[in-house]
Amino acid sequence: MLRLILPVAFIILFIGWILYHTVIRKDLKKNLNTFYLGLFFTFTWVILYALLLR
Repeated sequence: MLRLILPVAFIILFIGWILYHTVIRKDLKKNLNTFYLGLFFTFTWVILYALLLR
């Protein structure tokens, strides 16, 4: 059960990080490398979960 909840929690945290750097700090352009790395990590796990849970 935890293996299904934990990725959702990390996606919510990543979205929160994006919103924090976009709305409050307004410095997302300085952190584009981290943003792209987070997107790559998220999409990789989405693909893995889609293949494993099929």
